[in-house]
Amino acid sequence: MGKNNRKGITIVCPSKGRCSNVKTISLIPSLVLIVPSSEEEDYKKFNPNTKVVATPPEVRGITKTRQWILDNYEEVFMIDDDVVNVRKNFENESPKSMVTDVGQILEIINETVYIAKEIGAKMFSFSRTVNPLSFSGHELFSHTGYMNASYCGFLKGHGMSYDLTMNEGEDHYISCLNMYKHRYCLIDERYSFLTDGNFKSLGGCNGQRTRESMIRNTMHLR
Repeated sequence: MGKNNRKGITIVCPSKGRCSNVKTISLIPSLVLIVPSSEEEDYKKFNPNTKVVATPPEVRGITKTRQWILDNYEEVFMIDDDVVNVRKNFENESPKSMVTDVGQILEIINETVYIAKEIGAKMFSFSRTVNPLSFSGHELFSHTGYMNASYCGFLKGHGMSYDLTMNEGEDHYISCLNMYKHRYCLIDERYSFLTDGNFKSLGGCNGQRTRESMIRNTMHLR
């Protein structure tokens, strides 16, 4: 199957409270912004060249938003709004290691989708490696482990749902559920999607995420 025949996956970006600061658009201009209905017009105003889709008013919080995405997109790659760089972990020299070409970033995502489908995986993600020196040339792919919600995808037939009682930590839950239900996934260790301000920036989940909620959800997962 040639590259030109590979259909690109839908890329969505759940966002809240950051209408004027969606950093990921500079890397993936073709993404679809998924926003609360109350913020739809603001997002359209600040992002006129990007498709904006509003969730119903009753869909509140990141976990319910992600579930709404699964209910409305058969195959989808979710990426957070604060991704600022894509890095080749097999290149240890910066800026050579950074991927700046929009077309190449899309190709990386769609190539990983293709590999995931070829091996029958129902979820895929990318490396969580922060330090490229931790990358092993003998482990280009992983088939078990945690998949960060900041950059993960779902393929046709995954048949999974989030635990809507959790207001965060939902990616840990869905990673565990995938292991239980499908036994393996695809994590492309060659590339890292680097975020900025995950726990510090205004908007996003930071208004709901507290130390208490993180402890509660951790105990729930156990």
